[in-house]
Amino acid sequence: MSLSMLSSPICLPKERMPSTARLKSRTQAVRILYEVSQTNHDLEQVLHRHLTAPVVNEQAEEDPRYPIKPAQQQFVRQLVTLAIQHRHSIDALILDLAPNKPIDDMPLLQRFVLHIAISEIRYLDDESRAEIPVIINAAVEIAKTYVGDEAARFVNGILGMVALRYPDKTA
Repeated sequence: MSLSMLSSPICLPKERMPSTARLKSRTQAVRILYEVSQTNHDLEQVLHRHLTAPVVNEQAEEDPRYPIKPAQQQFVRQLVTLAIQHRHSIDALILDLAPNKPIDDMPLLQRFVLHIAISEIRYLDDESRAEIPVIINAAVEIAKTYVGDEAARFVNGILGMVALRYPDKTA
């Protein structure tokens, strides 16, 4: 995989862009991590509500009652579980890759976008994981939408370095 492919998610051909269903799923996973971190809500209750209740102010392409398809619900559960399970090692990896950017100073949503993407790259089984450039592009899109352009560039850089550091996971 070339470095230029990793550093510019815009260069992905349409067929390598994240699917709408997977992008919604990753976004939902970030929202779940955020809610769990900011409240005392039980993880299972938060998962259930986010996976079965309508999402306010978003248009569902299929049935508007469900923010993601039932087939994608397992994907969200996997991402959230892996991100929570590996949060300390993911934070250590981010700190190693960006030693001048303290984890505690990072916007929470940016951090959770990284947690979800790194979990998918490093820990999700090969059958369920998308191609690395697709994962990076989705993370950049989510960061740009919810945190801003600077955060999106940071996420892109960190995930590009993760992909280079773990080439066996970028097949």
